[in-house]
Amino acid sequence: MVAGLLPVTDRASMTSRTAGPLSPPPVLVEALLLRYDAVAGFAYRRLLTGLTRPAAPDRAARRLAGLADDDDGHLVHSTSWRSDDEGAIILTYIVHPDPDPDRPARALADPHTIARSDRPGHPAPFDLTLDHVASHALRHLALLERTDPAVAAFLAARPQARRALTRVCGVPAGQL
Repeated sequence: MVAGLLPVTDRASMTSRTAGPLSPPPVLVEALLLRYDAVAGFAYRRLLTGLTRPAAPDRAARRLAGLADDDDGHLVHSTSWRSDDEGAIILTYIVHPDPDPDRPARALADPHTIARSDRPGHPAPFDLTLDHVASHALRHLALLERTDPAVAAFLAARPQARRALTRVCGVPAGQL
């Protein structure tokens, strides 16, 4: 066991450094609704909600995007997690195509932009932006297009987006 860390066998008995029981951090589900246009390129919208009990992050992402449980016309995939400045855990999902493409979206100027930490013992980049998160999600999708048969079949029915993804480096950030 690592000094200072407790094995989690009974969460109810855990306490924080301050008085009182240790409460788990809030969990947020973030959906990045992706769209592609041959002229404008990739763009996304961000939706965010708190995860409620019973916890089902995949279902929360689908509902956040306005998708029914039986909707198979959209790809929904978890791409990353991070914590925010207040300690909440954010689970990021990509949803493609955007179910409401007429809503305003943010252009993703360069999907190859990578946030890096300059301190090896501190992996969270100091200057992380939402565009970094969206770029990571897009690279994740490009990797899945080559490695996941279900994702590849889904994207094969969307040839314009699939061709655009072939120009995105589909490798994890640590391999670039």
